Amino acid sequence: MLSRIPTAAIKGIQAVPVTVETDISKGIPRTEIVGNVEATIRESKQRIRAAILNSGMYYPQGRIVINLSPADVSKRGSLFDLPIAAGLLASSGQIPIQSAQEICMAGELSLDGNIHGVRGILPLLLACRDHGIKYAVIPYENRQEAGLVRDMTVYAVKNLGELVSHLKNQQKLPLVEKIDIKKYIVNQETELDFGDVRGQEAAKRALMIGAAGGHGILMSGSPSTGKTMLAECLPGIIPPMDDDELMEVARIYSVSGELSEDMSCLRGRPFRRPHHRITPAALLGGGSPPLPGEVTLANQGVLFLDEFCEFSRSTIDLLRQPLETKQILIARAGETYPFPADFWLVAATNPCRCGYYGDPQRTCVCTQREIQAYQNRISGPILERIDIHIHLPSVSYEEIRSGVSRTSEEMRRDVERARAVQKERFRRAGISINSQMNARQCQRYLRMESSAAAFLEQAYDRYHLNPRTLLKVKKVARTIADVDGSETVQTGHLSEAIQYRRTGGNDE
Repeated sequence: MLSRIPTAAIKGIQAVPVTVETDISKGIPRTEIVGNVEATIRESKQRIRAAILNSGMYYPQGRIVINLSPADVSKRGSLFDLPIAAGLLASSGQIPIQSAQEICMAGELSLDGNIHGVRGILPLLLACRDHGIKYAVIPYENRQEAGLVRDMTVYAVKNLGELVSHLKNQQKLPLVEKIDIKKYIVNQETELDFGDVRGQEAAKRALMIGAAGGHGILMSGSPSTGKTMLAECLPGIIPPMDDDELMEVARIYSVSGELSEDMSCLRGRPFRRPHHRITPAALLGGGSPPLPGEVTLANQGVLFLDEFCEFSRSTIDLLRQPLETKQILIARAGETYPFPADFWLVAATNPCRCGYYGDPQRTCVCTQREIQAYQNRISGPILERIDIHIHLPSVSYEEIRSGVSRTSEEMRRDVERARAVQKERFRRAGISINSQMNARQCQRYLRMESSAAAFLEQAYDRYHLNPRTLLKVKKVARTIADVDGSETVQTGHLSEAIQYRRTGGNDE
């Protein structure tokens, strides 16, 4: 008897619908699994056999062929255990075949028949729903993320026996409770507040401008000038994600296996802070099957690279493609796995290895050659892709004692107001913030006063700008104007934007 159980295979952060076809015929007992499957799935035969027997059912005899269709899609992982087991039970008449074929399934079986959670349940359910499937059975451990899926009836199961009882209409499985996605669309609460940082008001303004327009930032300065603390305050001023952004982030964390049961990672935009010894695969993604790296886990959020110059130059240069294209393509065995990488880069570095080059109060012990070698870890192409470069001076005691400091709440209001202006401006352009503008869009949406245009023409030659940096200066100036509530870009806005190109770890 032939049965067909729907499920899906994970590819990147998406899923491709797959049908588990099971046929049992007379012949020498033998089980074959075909359809472009990896060793993990072939090995599942013994796991599934033990799970069926230990759940009080019998393993069918005869020649068994299990085909995972379509064959041109590679299948990996243990999520196919449950649909394969259901197919065997349906084809052998132990469960109603019609009921089983109407429900998509995924889950890993243990030898005693218990069902364990798997990665990628969210994209799997979304793919099956979009394919016209209305019902699903998923592991109980994955019930929280499954609650994000609308227009689909999802049941949570703990073991194989419960699934059999459900399909025989003996005892229904518990329904997965739908989650109101709006409860996650809130500003992230953080322990750190910009109001706690005394001094560095110029740096705070630069960070606010970066947050308002999504512009990358490189902070340079001596140790203890507040670079790390300022970066850690950023989640408090970044606007919350909208529905589409939140679902994209949820897909990523579902596939990576980092979507915890309380889904705390969705309460605010991602803030990733990898160590400077990170491997290329951990940064960009990789493995078999390919899993998201830090640049993808930071999608729609912040990728904070502290001690930027301590990263190897080759590792830093790996950021060129994602900074430009906002995605990563990983090739494995003739297939390409796309991962989104639309992150906001925030980096912090000391000016030299000892940290005190250019410090008016401490003496640098590095040679000029050492200083140059240290700063050269950040290549010119990477520097050009970072919109805002700022240098943080040492903070005086007077600033600490009596300095006035803007709070995160005050800064967030300015950021949200500027973002609202950009959203309205780009409502028909397919983008939402200024940093996403291309040259043509910049030409269209950048309204500049005549005096500002003349100033920019002079600055282009004076500061040795190039077309790439010119475009970035224009986009940053547009954001500065939005923060200041100006409809047109003025000379002061351009002057400030250019200043952000002329300070930082390496002067341009």
